[in-house]
Amino acid sequence: MIIPTKRRLTIIFTSVIVAFNVVILILSYLFWHQSMVNGVKRSMREDMYSEFLDQYNRSGLDPFRNMWDEHHFQILNREGGIVISTRNSAGFYPELNRKLLADAFAGIQVFDTIKVLNEEHLIFYFPIDGTYAGRAAKSLSGDEIIYDRAFLKLVMMTLPLMLFLSYLVSRFLVNHAMKPIADVFTFQETFSSNVSHELRSPLASLKGNFEVALRKERPADEYREVISFGLKETDRIIKLLNILSLLASSKFKPLDLFKNSTDINALIRDLVSSYQPQIKARGITLTTSAISGLSCNCDEALIRRSIENLLDNAVKYTADGGRIDLTLSLVAGHISMTISNTAEPMEREEVENIFNPFYRGRRAMNLRVEGKGLGLYIARYIMRSHGGDLIINQSDSTHFSITMFLPVK
Repeated sequence: MIIPTKRRLTIIFTSVIVAFNVVILILSYLFWHQSMVNGVKRSMREDMYSEFLDQYNRSGLDPFRNMWDEHHFQILNREGGIVISTRNSAGFYPELNRKLLADAFAGIQVFDTIKVLNEEHLIFYFPIDGTYAGRAAKSLSGDEIIYDRAFLKLVMMTLPLMLFLSYLVSRFLVNHAMKPIADVFTFQETFSSNVSHELRSPLASLKGNFEVALRKERPADEYREVISFGLKETDRIIKLLNILSLLASSKFKPLDLFKNSTDINALIRDLVSSYQPQIKARGITLTTSAISGLSCNCDEALIRRSIENLLDNAVKYTADGGRIDLTLSLVAGHISMTISNTAEPMEREEVENIFNPFYRGRRAMNLRVEGKGLGLYIARYIMRSHGGDLIINQSDSTHFSITMFLPVK
């Protein structure tokens, strides 16, 4: 679903960007072209009025019979008859535009653009006095029109490059914008798959035991044993569902916290004492440190679960006869708790993926450690919901170390 959506959005974004750029280029070309034409018009007005009319007012028409070869130029009477024409105008002018001539005799300056001899020209009709009007023409094939056509060619040449760049930019923007959504979809797909997998095992076990129990009459003790097993599996499913409930909201929002003042030393002592039988049975040495009066304003139940997850992992992955060190300190208004345990070295891939939900590394597989691959992910989620964090320290070949940071307030 995500990939087709990305493709559609890329096409839409590309089309919008290309359309926008095409509009900008067209407007730029029209502005350039109009500016060029206006420049020619301004030049013709200056030539006619600063040179011709000034000379006409001083000397009349006679001096112009052998002048003005720069422009195609004619002086016309009211009937459109040619009174004076420059030498280079013979046979040049097309049919007279009598409406524009009438406008010129009415005192209006008007321009017209026409093709003469397959060449575009700008025609200027202008008033002289009540008896005569002037008509001048200038070719639009000079430097200005060369630049104009070069600009148009540049616009046309940039279109393929613009299309390609627009596609690349659109693809980048879509991928960047869709990444959080894609992550959520991937998370949901993985979550659904793993939930189904994790629930199938205890439910299948429950169903199998109940079916076996009902196949024939059994003594009360056997029924009691089946019911006891069913209760254990039910507790296991409830615990799993509680974890999955935390997991389901972890991608969208922090946890809702019910904060109170919590004695961290007492919390750690209580958790450590619950693991003492297992630790002693396996010959593991556990050392802890304490800071007098250490407390924080936090959700005690969630912090307990987070520390329990860390301690549980340390016990699981420490070999018999190994060592676990739990160290407390205060760092910049945060409680820092580091748990270090003797363990096999971790590969780089394991360290990079250790906080991914449902991830089970090589050590977990080799040691056949029970678990869902959710402990560290949930612990970090709880820490971050409190404004703290959980980070992996650089582990050497014999130790693994992880540090929890928790704000005091």
